[in-house]
Amino acid sequence: MRDPKLRISAKVIACADCAMHLQIRPVGFDARFGGGWQGDWYMVKDNVWRLGQRAGACRFLCVGCLEHRIGRKLTATDFKRSAKVNFHPMQSAKLRRYARPQTG
Repeated sequence: MRDPKLRISAKVIACADCAMHLQIRPVGFDARFGGGWQGDWYMVKDNVWRLGQRAGACRFLCVGCLEHRIGRKLTATDFKRSAKVNFHPMQSAKLRRYARPQTG
């Protein structure tokens, strides 16, 4: 039986528009052990993010809500190539397709 005093502390980061969980990060003592869940955590170029902020400033948006705000689908060129978060192995398959250029 689990000790009721033993809990995992985590911070959930959600999309400002639809509340979808983008990332779950362990905090406090639990953060020393790493882990967590990446989900749709990404970084786009500044000009793309500014377009999305016209409908109201926020810190975090899922891909779908950002696309809705800017009025078009994101492409591989919209993502920052220098941001390590865009190439994290725990990302969703959907985000991996967006962040890599299509060939063929």
